[in-house]
Amino acid sequence: MNPIPEAARSGLEKFLKEDLAGAVVTTTSPYVDEDGQIYFDEIALRLGDGREVVVAAEMRSKWPAIVLEINPGDGWRDMSVPEDYRDELEGLTAEPWHPEPPETWDRE
Repeated sequence: MNPIPEAARSGLEKFLKEDLAGAVVTTTSPYVDEDGQIYFDEIALRLGDGREVVVAAEMRSKWPAIVLEINPGDGWRDMSVPEDYRDELEGLTAEPWHPEPPETWDRE
């Protein structure tokens, strides 16, 4: 896949914020340790369009990151723009539409 332009990434981030702001928590797996620290093994969300996602922690290089995982019916995988926000990406990166110039009108 080609790199996603900065303006399109910004637009995609807005779509993601909207999806997550409207999400409903459907499942949690909290754990409280003996010192009172709270941890979660899993937090599952249902997005406004009905897709179910899980908030998961992963190591990316040397740093932990929080990712969204989705099961579109064939197993769990990390969510990605090319697979899960393809239409939004196409809309954000499409060439502007320019109508064809009208044919010249002969008044005679």
